[in-house]
Amino acid sequence: MTREPMVDHGQTLTGPAGKVIGFLNGKVKFESFADTLRVAGYSETEVTWLYGEDGIHLLERMQEHRFFFSDSEDSIIQTGIRELKQGHCAVSVEVADRQHAVDIANLAKPYGGHGFMYFGTWVNERISI
Repeated sequence: MTREPMVDHGQTLTGPAGKVIGFLNGKVKFESFADTLRVAGYSETEVTWLYGEDGIHLLERMQEHRFFFSDSEDSIIQTGIRELKQGHCAVSVEVADRQHAVDIANLAKPYGGHGFMYFGTWVNERISI
């Protein structure tokens, strides 16, 4: 599992469909969570994490694009910016369905994972507080 957050090179992040997105309180917590994801069989390419100013810039750039389905996408961007400004990490994991999203949120709990939200094709659902 990559240990480096995404670096801002002016790129645009993809939308949240097919992902579960949540937050961890810092790099150390993320690294432990990343080990757990690797052991659970998730590959490096399925996980994206944001941290610091680069992450904030990437999320701010996403604000320029309004999403079609609901306000949840815009809300998670705002929450992500607030979390990153507090020194927390944002993590996005590609999932096949809601059950995988719940599994990811449960794997994150021991590491202080919070605010996980699942973005399916026709549904957005908060998985954890």
